[in-house]
Amino acid sequence: MTKKIFTEEPEHELWRNLLQYSYKSNIRRYFEEHGNPIIDDTQSENNFDVLANAIAGALMQADEYYKASKMVSLHVEPLMLYYGTTNLLYAMSILTKGRRVDINNHGMKIEVDADLEYMADTKIKFFRTSDGGVHVFAKNLGFDKDLCKYAHNGPDGKECWTLSDYLDSIAEIADDFNRCYPERKSHILMLDVVNTADGIVEKIQVNSEGTTEFSSSDIEGFSKAYLNPSLGTMRDGKKHLVLHHKINGGKIEQTSYSGQPYLRVSHKVGKELITIPEELNMYIALFVLGNLCRYYPDKWYPFVTQDSTGEKLLVEKLLYFSRRMLPNIVLDRIVGEKILFVSDKYVPDDRVRLVGDHEVKEIVKEEVSKQLQSQQINNAIQIRKR
Repeated sequence: MTKKIFTEEPEHELWRNLLQYSYKSNIRRYFEEHGNPIIDDTQSENNFDVLANAIAGALMQADEYYKASKMVSLHVEPLMLYYGTTNLLYAMSILTKGRRVDINNHGMKIEVDADLEYMADTKIKFFRTSDGGVHVFAKNLGFDKDLCKYAHNGPDGKECWTLSDYLDSIAEIADDFNRCYPERKSHILMLDVVNTADGIVEKIQVNSEGTTEFSSSDIEGFSKAYLNPSLGTMRDGKKHLVLHHKINGGKIEQTSYSGQPYLRVSHKVGKELITIPEELNMYIALFVLGNLCRYYPDKWYPFVTQDSTGEKLLVEKLLYFSRRMLPNIVLDRIVGEKILFVSDKYVPDDRVRLVGDHEVKEIVKEEVSKQLQSQQINNAIQIRKR
């Protein structure tokens, strides 16, 4: 479900909605509405006053970090956003779970080669599943796989995961990723949605051979959501893969900040597909960049002042979208629905749905099957009566 909030200052209104949970009365009301226990026993680690102070304090610190990130330069901006996001996720975890969250470390660390060419080649190692911040937050964001399991087993046969493996799965910087790292490929497949005589279809642009860099088997849930894709040529001569949804196939496409739908290609670790949520990709990327600027100034300073690869532009764009999107995602998790802050005034929803030929055929086939089953049951009943 999506709720639209009209505002002429989206970012300000977003934080106003988040900071309402820095008030104890609002926290208490949230606990009551969501069935979280309110414990007044001062000896309990889940004492309500203690939890409320932790939530309020974390949110206020997050607000300060995010404000500071807009005032400082790229020399420390990633660090401000990482700590601000950590506080946001910490507050969200306590508020939604209604209990104390034990976090004693980041749960990840970076390794930097001496001859590092791209920041994206920074290696990432995970540890401490039980009390590492990234693991606690990952579970609260709905990602149940153990990142430590892949500490020494990276995607696509690599030794370990690198920053590149998280950047390539963020839709908002997909074009920048392909432009900056020509030898690599973004794991984002943008979809063009078209109304045709056969109903609504989705297109994926392909190369001159009529293929993409990835197979449909690399996308979790693809076979359940879509019919077999077909190759089509548009009026401009460009080839596309044309996708038709199965009538009851569910929805696996996601929507970028700009509103364009896309499919996310999973990473392969052995035979296993790993699809990390975009907000977790952003959070891990912020950790890596924050650690680079804090602990590796010998690498970060020349990157900020002398970069000639174009990677700096990608990092700046990532930070911009992280600052706008991550607080919104946290708010969505807290309230249990997607919140859009828009400047467009209210208009009635268009609920007319176009149905294509393939969908009509599936509907007819399903209805005929039901009618046949009903007729068979009626015939059996009539035979028994005789």
